[in-house]
Amino acid sequence: MEHFSLSDWLTAAAYTLLAAVGGLLGHAMREHDKGNKLNWLRAMTEAVSSGFVGFLVMLLCLAMGLDPLWTGPIVGLFGWLGANVTIRMLERIVYEKLGVKLRANTDKRVAAAKAQEEDRP
Repeated sequence: MEHFSLSDWLTAAAYTLLAAVGGLLGHAMREHDKGNKLNWLRAMTEAVSSGFVGFLVMLLCLAMGLDPLWTGPIVGLFGWLGANVTIRMLERIVYEKLGVKLRANTDKRVAAAKAQEEDRP
């Protein structure tokens, strides 16, 4: 990040704002669809947290060398999905990149559960 110019920081701020607006709109639409009144404190929290994960997604897109014309929609979409969904997806990407195996025994547990179901009368 020490190589970021002022222009790069302004671009990052724009992507962060895009994700924050997406997070705010996504939250508002989900609440409206449920018939709930919008809680503005919660909505602002959703916007800020979506902006945060949007910044992380922007960095990931930058690391992958994606074109800005792809980065914008990706950041906006992850903002719209919200921080909870996005951070779960990012966790898997980061863990995989670091070689960290979460639930390394998942296959064994699934096989054991299926075997146990088959043994039931």
